[in-house]
Amino acid sequence: MKTGWFVAAGAAAAGAVAGLASSGLLHKAAVATTCVGMKVADAVTAETQRVVDDANDVAAEARRQAKIDAGVADRLAALEAEIRAEVTAKVDAEGAEA
Repeated sequence: MKTGWFVAAGAAAAGAVAGLASSGLLHKAAVATTCVGMKVADAVTAETQRVVDDANDVAAEARRQAKIDAGVADRLAALEAEIRAEVTAKVDAEGAEA
């Protein structure tokens, strides 16, 4: 008995789908759904590209800052050697006088 209801429901559903297909509604719904899907895909692609661009900007700024930091460290190292020599000479001179 239950099988009969399933068969009847399936036949009714098949008839409804066939009716929608013959009237063009099924095609229009499929086109509308596909259009929405394409719009969503375009929005996701655009947002993904913005994220990639932002990440590239952050990486470029990090590389720039690393170069600046390395240059400053090199200059400080050179200055430190000169300053250390001057201070050592001054302390040694003061020590000789004391």
